Amino acid sequence: MTIDLKTNWQAGAVFVLSAMFPMSALAQDGAFVEAEGVDLAYQYCTGCHSEMLVAQQGQTREGWDKLFEWMVEDQGMQPIPEPDRTKVLDYLAEHYNTDRPNFPRP
Repeated sequence: MTIDLKTNWQAGAVFVLSAMFPMSALAQDGAFVEAEGVDLAYQYCTGCHSEMLVAQQGQTREGWDKLFEWMVEDQGMQPIPEPDRTKVLDYLAEHYNTDRPNFPRP
C-alpha cells in the first residue's frame, strides 16, 4: 500500500517524527507506558489530546476502535492508515483497557 504523504498529513507527520525522534523522546508527559506502539500512539493521539486524557479512558479494543471511528466520522480526524491503526489499537488495548493497569495516579 502506498500512502500519499501530501494528502494524508497525519501519515506524513508520523513518518517525519518517527525518523527524527526515538520513542523515549516522544513520550514526554510520562503518562504513556513505554512499549511497542507508544511512538505511534503518541504521534496520532497527542495532536489533539494530552497523554493523560488518553490514558484515563480505559477502553476495550472494540471501544478504542469505535472511538477512532467516531473521531473520523463526527470530529473530522483523518483515518489512521494501516498498519499504524492496528499498532495503535494494539498498544491502547493492551495498556489502557478496562482493567486500567496503567491508570494515571496523582
